[in-house]
Amino acid sequence: MVSVMVEQFREMQLLLADTIEQYESPEFKALDGRIASVFDAIYRHEPRTVDEAHAMVRLFLELIENNDAGDSIHLIERVRTIIDDCAGSCPPSMEIVYGAGI
Repeated sequence: MVSVMVEQFREMQLLLADTIEQYESPEFKALDGRIASVFDAIYRHEPRTVDEAHAMVRLFLELIENNDAGDSIHLIERVRTIIDDCAGSCPPSMEIVYGAGI
């Protein structure tokens, strides 16, 4: 589920970048509002699997890396929360059996 939202967000990011010159247009403002809504949904999503946690963390780290303004403290804190919460509660994506004496 969250992977689909991440892909939508990335697609809208590219669209937004392509239309940045038209930032006063209704189309740009509508797209800007949609991208904000998708980001908010991703940000508030509680990952249920390791794959969801990875998708979220990769997106947040990508945004932090590309942010010139240096105002990514909320994303850094969210990444820390996901990592801390998921380390103990996310079920492993596959069970290891009969491997190397484990």
